[in-house]
Formats: sequence, structure tokens, C-alpha cells
Amino acid sequence: MANYNRIYTRERGGGADAVAMLSAMSEAGIDRAVLQAEWAAGDYRAMNDAVHRIVAGHPDVLTGYVTVNPAAGDNMAAVVEEEVRERGATGVNLQPFSYRVMASDKRFYPLYSKCQELGVPVTIHSSINFSNDRSIAYGRPLVLDEIACDFPDLTIVANHGGWPWVNELVAVAWKHANVYIEIGAVAPKYISTPGTGWETLLHYGNTSLLSDRVLFATDNMIPYQRAVSELQELPLKDHVKEGWLGGNAARLLAQVEDRLAAG
Repeated sequence: MANYNRIYTRERGGGADAVAMLSAMSEAGIDRAVLQAEWAAGDYRAMNDAVHRIVAGHPDVLTGYVTVNPAAGDNMAAVVEEEVRERGATGVNLQPFSYRVMASDKRFYPLYSKCQELGVPVTIHSSINFSNDRSIAYGRPLVLDEIACDFPDLTIVANHGGWPWVNELVAVAWKHANVYIEIGAVAPKYISTPGTGWETLLHYGNTSLLSDRVLFATDNMIPYQRAVSELQELPLKDHVKEGWLGGNAARLLAQVEDRLAAG
């Protein structure tokens, strides 16, 4: 985390614990959030347990996404099924750079198949990482095209907007209606700043092609109120801005809840 602390030098979004996070959410007008397990080292199950405990204490506000570690030797599809059916998880989060494994690696395919069967999304880190000991290539969004081709009914959420390959991610999402673009860990003001590489998302995300598949997030890297305020200032149509700020996410969460309720 040392290099992340160097890059993100300002105050973080939600503080150091769940109480501070929920307070910051309330102050920013955020009434619902996904809490993701983001495995980097150690026991991934401990991370899942922590997410489960926090979500169980605030089920009206939070929903939980669990994670896996392909190097652990566990049956990842079975882990996901247990977490969803027995503990109420509603999605799975993957950090390919943490594993040093591409998201399109066939080891993940049984997991993708299980998520498609259960009707829960997979969120995949799809952007630069700031870990000095591993390549940024693990986050290249072009690999999502292969996954979406092989699993057309799997909801795929590309975390962090694809930068510095924003054009690639927009192309993948344009091609596949089951691919969503999440913009966590990005200060929204840069999305409308010329020369930053976000121009394609700002353009197509403001049209009917992608406007209903862009999801607001923070990844806890910047203060929540700042993220909300900056997004409100983006040059988007009013209904598009409403979707980016939460309407799109609310619809997706409702769809997942309906699928899980249907069994």
C-alpha cells in the first residue's frame, strides 16, 4: 500500500472503520452502497468474513461482494455459491493484479459460470494499479471482451473506468450490453478535463449507448462528498447525471435481488 499512499495523499473517503464510513455516506447523501472484499494478501476468507459482519449490521444500507484467491487451491465456484446462498453475498470482486493472473484466465471460468447461473455480478479491476511489483497490464479492459463473449448472461462490472485504456473499455461496453463501467477511485472532475483520457467515456456515457451502464463509486480513495459534488458538476444531461449518481446502480442492485429471490 505504500505507493497507493503516495499517490492518494489527500484525505480518504470513509475513514478507518464502518461507523466513520456510514457517517460519511450519510453526509454525502449516499443511501446505499456495495462493500467489496478486495483481496491483496493473507486469508481471503477473513476479508469475506469482515464484509459479511459489516453488511449484516447494516443490511438496509450495504450489500456485500466477496472475493477469492486462485492460488489458495479452493473450488472458487463452490466458495461463491456458499457465500451467495448461505451468507447473503450479492456479487464477487476480482483483483487480477493482486493474483498476477489475467481476468480471462480459464481458471476463473467455473467461477464466471457459477455467477452467471446465480445471477450475481462480477466486478473486475479494469484500470491501472499502483503496486510497484506487478504490471499494469493485468487491468487492461480488452480482456473483458473475451469473458463477455463466453458468458453473455454474466453481469460484468469494470471497476475504475478503464484508464488509461478508456477507449478500449467503452468499445467493450458498447459491444456487450452486460458490461457496466464503474468509476471508483477517480476524482470525477478529471472525467471532464481535456487531455486526461476520459473524453470517450464522457461523450458516449452521455448518450443512450452507455448512459444507463455507468456506475458511481469511490473505492474509499477520495472523500465521498467531494466525489458527489464533482460528479454533479459534470456536463451531463440531467437524466444521465441522475443515472450515474445512483439510478443505474439502484436498477442493477434491484435486478440482482430479483434474480436471487427467484431462486
